[in-house]
Amino acid sequence: MQLPKILDLFAKNRSLILRMSYKDVTDRYAGSALGLFWALFYPLFLVGIYAVIFTFIFQIRINQGSTPLEYSLYAIVGLIAWIVMQEGLTKSTSSVTSNTSLVKQVIFPVNILPVVGILVSFLTLIIGFVFYILVVAIALPQDLSWIYFLLPGVILIHFIFSVGLGWLLASLAVYFRDLKELVMIVLLVGMFVTPVLYLESSIPPAFKWPILLNPMTHLINMYRDVLFYGSINHPWSFVIFGSLSLIIFIFGFYFFEKLKPFFANVL
Repeated sequence: MQLPKILDLFAKNRSLILRMSYKDVTDRYAGSALGLFWALFYPLFLVGIYAVIFTFIFQIRINQGSTPLEYSLYAIVGLIAWIVMQEGLTKSTSSVTSNTSLVKQVIFPVNILPVVGILVSFLTLIIGFVFYILVVAIALPQDLSWIYFLLPGVILIHFIFSVGLGWLLASLAVYFRDLKELVMIVLLVGMFVTPVLYLESSIPPAFKWPILLNPMTHLINMYRDVLFYGSINHPWSFVIFGSLSLIIFIFGFYFFEKLKPFFANVL
């Protein structure tokens, strides 16, 4: 069984993972005047720009009579989840190839390198959703729901999926160095074949099934059910994405373990 081995990996290296994640964040903004502020400002600025464009320029509304704020909140939930996925997978794809010296150390747990990249990206997600809930609490207090308590569970499922996929991509990137650029292109295109910014009701019938087959659609549905709708409108999304995440998590670890002994020779 791979799952006990994975849990043991996290348990034994939890302090190392946290230290490396902290170092990754601080090193990236070392010497800048605003420091860690950029880690928060850039993704929130990007989310704000998208929200303003689609709300006030294209004037998209949830339904007739709804306010611009409602669509902005709808779009922001999807955007935060997508931007974090994009950043995490990009980082994890190059996590092994960019740490050659660590990979060649026999005693270093190479498996944690993709995990660090994913964990750092999730800092943005947590801060972003905290701000989201604060905005709802101030502007639409009647929309606050007990179902927000499910948010940590959704984040955990998202994290498991990201780590599993990160292990797969990181191990393949050792042999295919152009994979990072390919992943960035796929994620860029993927944003437009996932209901991140547009409404489910606006999807043409011919495209409904292809979009439903996109696993990221179910991730966005889960976040919107918990944060925007305040009710479980897409129960199958929780079942489908939850099951898929566990499968990817276990298979990704198994795949990484099989290729790991050859990394040092290839690098």
